[in-house]
Amino acid sequence: MRRRLVLSTALIAVAAVLLLGVPLGVVGTQLLRQSANQRLEREADRAATRLAAERAAGRRIDAALLAEVAAPGHRLEVTLRNGRVVSGGDRIDDGGFRVPADGNAGFRRVVAVAPGDESTERVGTVWLAVGLLSLLAVVAAVVLALVQARRLARPFERLAGRAAGVGHPGFATEHEISGVPEVDAVEQALTSADARIADLLRAEREFSANASHQLRSPLTGLRLRLEEINVLADDGPIAQEAAAAQGQADRLMDTIEHLEAVGRRREAAGAGPVADLAGIVDEQARAVWRPRFDAARRALVVHVPDEAPVGLAPEAIRQIADVLLDNALAHGDGATSVSVTTGPSWSRLAVEDEGSGVADADRDLVFLRGHSAAGGSGVGLALARDLVRRGGGELSVRHGSRFEAVLPAP
Repeated sequence: MRRRLVLSTALIAVAAVLLLGVPLGVVGTQLLRQSANQRLEREADRAATRLAAERAAGRRIDAALLAEVAAPGHRLEVTLRNGRVVSGGDRIDDGGFRVPADGNAGFRRVVAVAPGDESTERVGTVWLAVGLLSLLAVVAAVVLALVQARRLARPFERLAGRAAGVGHPGFATEHEISGVPEVDAVEQALTSADARIADLLRAEREFSANASHQLRSPLTGLRLRLEEINVLADDGPIAQEAAAAQGQADRLMDTIEHLEAVGRRREAAGAGPVADLAGIVDEQARAVWRPRFDAARRALVVHVPDEAPVGLAPEAIRQIADVLLDNALAHGDGATSVSVTTGPSWSRLAVEDEGSGVADADRDLVFLRGHSAAGGSGVGLALARDLVRRGGGELSVRHGSRFEAVLPAP
């Protein structure tokens, strides 16, 4: 901002100098030339008067008399009544500039001739003065612009710092008076907004903590009951189902802890633990989702490599896979394929079904929280994209029904 203010002021000053200084120099040059012409005209008038007096005294009008009457360095040219031209005085090599006398005093014409540089001898001085004054004006404008820029930029810089701190703990709720009414109004609005955001964040954290605490106790009790069923039941379908339910309860507990950690910003983008994308997706698809697809009479095909390490927590990978597979099961059609491919510095998880997919106009909207083109909750895909981006990757829709999550290698 400071640089723009100084630059704009300097450009305005230069424009003013060009619009005012150049015409001033032109006018000064014309005045100097006009003054030189007037001086030479007066000289010619005086010479004509003296020559008339000398002729009346009986002297002959010749070159000697003209040299005597002419000013030093000048020359006189007199045209007599009979048409004869007499000249005398110093020789002028550059042709000079000529000014006739206003009154001829009995002669046909009297002309005073002066060297040409006399009409321009002070023009350079005029332009030098205009240039110096213009430079002084530009420098003064820049200095004033620096002072004004510092006065105006400092409140905006402080305002930018306050805006960057909105929503962060320890953000100051009081502000200084800058003297710029617009800045003070914005700063007051930021202070009020930060107070509201702090209240919302506090309520959100309290809800998250309360929900996490209240869900853990029932889940712990449920897990104990499942352990008792597993102990009491003989080896058979009941024991297997109890073990499977116990695993689901453990996974639900992990999901709650992971969502709580995400809500509190404990995981930074790209800073999560290294996990095997291929192994986790293969296990999740076969153990959790294949029975659901079989129950819906739809095929689920899984293609994964031996290993695909990414910098993301295992529970985050499970949630991403769950969201994409649940989306394919609920809103897709036909067979669904799950594939993991790897590159030199990335791994890609792709889930694709044979349904019509997402319309081109909704490709970006489906990831907005609360938006659903098929009557869903509008939370799953938004959560999945948030988790992918926390790992430094990107989740997008390709070819309508193909969702791709690209994650960088650790």
